[in-house]
Amino acid sequence: MADPYISRKEARSSWRPYNALMSPGLKRAREPFRIRNAVTGILIASFAVGVWAYSISAVKQDVFDDVDEEARSLRSARIKSLEDQEAVRTLEKEATRGVVAVEPPIAPQVQEQTAPTLPIPSTSGGLATAGRGLLPMLLDQQFPRLLDPSSKTLVWGAPPVDRIGKMKDP
Repeated sequence: MADPYISRKEARSSWRPYNALMSPGLKRAREPFRIRNAVTGILIASFAVGVWAYSISAVKQDVFDDVDEEARSLRSARIKSLEDQEAVRTLEKEATRGVVAVEPPIAPQVQEQTAPTLPIPSTSGGLATAGRGLLPMLLDQQFPRLLDPSSKTLVWGAPPVDRIGKMKDP
């Protein structure tokens, strides 16, 4: 048998000399794309860093005096409101000390009667009605097959706008 043009030992060692490294053929195939991939990676990374820097600078606040003042005013308002509530309680206790509580009379419950509702008469008597408004009239004259023949609307099978129902209603 003829000897191969390259020895088996050299071919085996050049295919994948180490598990973590690429083969020389794969390195040669990736060579034309290294610069383009590096530039693309740098652009994406710089965009991400720019977005991060902008967001940090947009919310940056060096002086927090206004927050401290607001916290102090809220705390003093809460203390004042607690003092006011305590004063109201003591006044109520003093006012109700000698008074006997009397329950107010209960009024009898009255049932509300509603007037019976009348059904809205339907305008469609089985024949095609002239649609409401100016647009259906003009469209029906120019393009007679464009409108729904039963309701004279652009959307075929649409329910009437006078009776808004549920999706499962016919």
